Amino acid sequence: MTREERVSYWQGIIEEYKSSGLSGAAFCREHNINLGRFYHWRRRLQSDCLGEDGGFVELVPCSSQPGDTRSIHIHLTNGISIEVGRGFDPVTLRGVIETVVSIR
Repeated sequence: MTREERVSYWQGIIEEYKSSGLSGAAFCREHNINLGRFYHWRRRLQSDCLGEDGGFVELVPCSSQPGDTRSIHIHLTNGISIEVGRGFDPVTLRGVIETVVSIR
């Protein structure tokens, strides 16, 4: 299989996943797809589609008081903002960001 064929194949898989409404793990289980390979290609194809800014997010303290770390706002390039309070669960935050990025 050529590189172009692999990219095309995985683009189709990722598009099917996006319209499935399933989590990545459930989709892979249902379609007998290697989960690690799926996430590799999803990440790779997303990074191919990033804007000129490279997909970085801006972390902005919510308070104007220096040293106040009660919460942060994450402003994504697609206009979506996420507020994260002190004591947040990093796994949940990662899941939220992956979900938001996948619907771009």
